[in-house]
Amino acid sequence: MPTSRTKRLLFSGAAALGVAAGAAGIAGAATGATQADADDAQDPSYTSSVTAPEAEEPPSEADEAAALESLATVTPNQARDAALAAVPGTPAEVELENENGSVVWSIEVTTADGAVTDVKVDAGNGDVLAQEADDDTESGESETDDADDEPAGAPNG
Repeated sequence: MPTSRTKRLLFSGAAALGVAAGAAGIAGAATGATQADADDAQDPSYTSSVTAPEAEEPPSEADEAAALESLATVTPNQARDAALAAVPGTPAEVELENENGSVVWSIEVTTADGAVTDVKVDAGNGDVLAQEADDDTESGESETDDADDEPAGAPNG
């Protein structure tokens, strides 16, 4: 009889281990899906005082730009000044954007150390809503890094 009892214990232990591993896999999959959904729902995590109306069909870029300009009460210069007050540096692009329904000015600012920060400014009241590091500076890569990887005479392709 000891053999059958040992077999039952081993079988029970293996079954419990299988159930635990399965539960962990399901929990991990559920957490991953929930995190992705949360990221999509919260990107961006801010809202502006000006909301862009939802269109049934996507407008052309020119139509969207004209519609956003008619909604914005903050000028590009005011948005740039607000961005520079938050992140001192040299401004580059100043663009009016629809960020998931929020009308914002997006200003790229290069700081003294060369880092590029995208500053989001409310197009309605001039408040700085977010500061996002440029993806290229986070990874430490630049356009010139790629050129060093190929021999001088190698064809581009």
